[in-house]
Amino acid sequence: MNSKKKWWKDYYAGQLLWFGIACIGCAFYFFAPTLFTTKKSLIEKRGEVENVKAFYTRVSSKGHKSVKSELILNLKNDTRNYKLAKNIEQSWNNEKYELIEKELKSSGEAIVWIKKSEQSDMEPEVFQIATGENNILYDMDDVKSELKFLFPFLLVMGFFGIGIYLNHKYPNRIRNLKRKKPAHNNVYN
Repeated sequence: MNSKKKWWKDYYAGQLLWFGIACIGCAFYFFAPTLFTTKKSLIEKRGEVENVKAFYTRVSSKGHKSVKSELILNLKNDTRNYKLAKNIEQSWNNEKYELIEKELKSSGEAIVWIKKSEQSDMEPEVFQIATGENNILYDMDDVKSELKFLFPFLLVMGFFGIGIYLNHKYPNRIRNLKRKKPAHNNVYN
């Protein structure tokens, strides 16, 4: 009976180790490049607005249906598609994207900021959009708003999973680390 219990503990501790590694890996691979992008690493692309359109698409994942809002911007003499996308759950209205569409159409000119490293991509990640008159419509805070929560959350979940594994695999060492007093607390007579 005891060996069966030990086997399940080993199994789930190992699963938590992989879960922790995956969380930390995802945090750094998917979210860190966007979250730690600075304005100095961006370049601006200016041009006349050829096409700008906000539209909505119904998407589903594992039976859960929601709505994805997208804004696509094309500049004259530029083959790139500048695209913003956001899941807006059940709403069929994204006021932010519709305002951007309206302002860009009335201005006729747009400025888009992308990473220098993505300037040859057909769909570079957009970090900021402004009208030709430098009226900022979409900025870096909009891009980073959700990531400011997700990045630390994934790090905490990752370290928690790895910590549980280490506590299970090396319980005596962890217990000794918890009990050790710092050297400056030792009193010598």
